[in-house]
Amino acid sequence: MKVFEFTIPTQVQFGIDSIARLGYWAHGLGNRAIIVTENALTQDGTISDIESILKGKGIETILYDAIFPNATSETIDEIALIARKSKANVMVGIGGSRACNVGKIVSFLSKNDGDVSDYIHGKEGNGERVPYIEVPTTFREVYALTSSAFLTDVYDQTNKVLTAGGIGTDILVVDPVLLSGLPVKTAVYTAFDILALSIEGYISLKVNPLVEPVLLRGIEIVYTNLKNYIKNPLDVTTRERLCTAGLFTSIANIITGFGLSFALSMGMNGKNRVSKAITSYILLPFMMEYNLAVAAGRFAKIARVMGRDVSGVAEADAALSAVEELREFRSGLGIDLAMRIGELGLEKDDLAEAAEVAIRFEDINSIPRRASFENLMDILEKAY
Repeated sequence: MKVFEFTIPTQVQFGIDSIARLGYWAHGLGNRAIIVTENALTQDGTISDIESILKGKGIETILYDAIFPNATSETIDEIALIARKSKANVMVGIGGSRACNVGKIVSFLSKNDGDVSDYIHGKEGNGERVPYIEVPTTFREVYALTSSAFLTDVYDQTNKVLTAGGIGTDILVVDPVLLSGLPVKTAVYTAFDILALSIEGYISLKVNPLVEPVLLRGIEIVYTNLKNYIKNPLDVTTRERLCTAGLFTSIANIITGFGLSFALSMGMNGKNRVSKAITSYILLPFMMEYNLAVAAGRFAKIARVMGRDVSGVAEADAALSAVEELREFRSGLGIDLAMRIGELGLEKDDLAEAAEVAIRFEDINSIPRRASFENLMDILEKAY
């Protein structure tokens, strides 16, 4: 076995109503917190409850709730200026991926001078950050446990990953109760994003025996719980299981990387503002087909986890059945979801730009079948 490195310095608080102890954890870190979030969470009362929890422990709060899907590096610099001037000593990012990643980068900038563009272009940080607490309101947050975060660069409107000493999450709070207001379609797309990350992690060249069962369990959880979730999205136990799959994937992807679907989804999310989860959902079967020939054994095991009986079936046929099962599973959900990239309002001319962004992502190098720009274009055109 190859030598591998595996570190999770983040304290993870997982479970129903775990948010109730946020004040206790934050109190040990500081007494002046900036909350970075989305306006929708302010309107539905979630943020008011969190402010009350923090104030109950004597923590002063400053609220920034203007994180929108099109928030760029310019927004990050704006919040970092507020954080520096207010001398905030705790950062809380709550919401979807955009809000969480913005909060994470601001916690880093609060202890480092300059704008975020300086670090995009190679400036090194001092290894410090204001303590950062992350509270996702979806089933997963890809970068939660890593020393990286993504942002959209205001100058070229492309998504980029910022990795630096000092970027990180001190406490990750995963509370399924907070997901009660998540639209069902959004939740389903996110669950399939977990599925894509689990599958790509399992076939990754970086995978090892430590995380293989974790990834297979993530696939199994999504498969056995998603239909129940669609029938009863308010069932907090089902939400907890899907959050478990998301957490498993986040842990495993520290080693495996994120894969092809993720890179292409990031490519389409920047300038075109297309949801990463939706594009990942659309691209998943095409990604599987692209890698079938070089990872047939692993796809055969995935087929078994999906519930296919592949006993006595040739490995190549068993692998193909994983793709067939995925497509049948999606069509049997009884919910209207986008099936083609063309349904998302993108033109064919947008595909090349997405491929150009994706080819620069480090994770492209961890897939079992190497991908060139032309390969990526072929996948996108088939999915269009």
